[in-house]
Amino acid sequence: MQVRNSWYDSAMKRVALTLLLLLYVAGLVACADTTTTPVLVSDESLNGGGTSPEITVENFLSDLNKALKDPTINRTDVRDQWADTLSNYFVPVERSTQRIAIRSSLDNLAAGVAQLNADETVSFDIQFEPARRIKDDNDTVIVEVPNAMIAMVINRNSNRGNVAIWSQNESLGYLIGNNSNTFPVVHVGVRWFLTEN
Repeated sequence: MQVRNSWYDSAMKRVALTLLLLLYVAGLVACADTTTTPVLVSDESLNGGGTSPEITVENFLSDLNKALKDPTINRTDVRDQWADTLSNYFVPVERSTQRIAIRSSLDNLAAGVAQLNADETVSFDIQFEPARRIKDDNDTVIVEVPNAMIAMVINRNSNRGNVAIWSQNESLGYLIGNNSNTFPVVHVGVRWFLTEN
């Protein structure tokens, strides 16, 4: 159901733009050059990431989905926690940069959601099929997430209950500028991490 109301169209464009800024982080990974580049690791802890390339990507998207659904995202400490959680999926030498970008996007998301009326809520849902390796080059793997989609809905609480007044489904790849839905993942130590390289 899509309402042709210019206020809602412009409000949803602001909320969608905020979401795009958050997904830009994922786009940095998904659109990265997939040629193998050695990743230099500092002495930082190798916590985070995942036990396999597929698990790393799936868990990142699952946690991103949880962050988008968090009803307390308006709180600064909650956005800090989500920025830490999401940036922890990246190779250690990229984490501080990713954390700043993710936190900024979460701040923008909270600001966009705050523009809705008091009787309205926005919901996001990322759905995807199991991730699979499509290219394996030593310690760098390209992981594809088939049919990844994001649903965006604005609901209004009315005398008829909770009613959807605006909705849109988009390919996650379309939103992040990579229709192939691929993510480069690098093996460092015993863990796998998202990378821009």
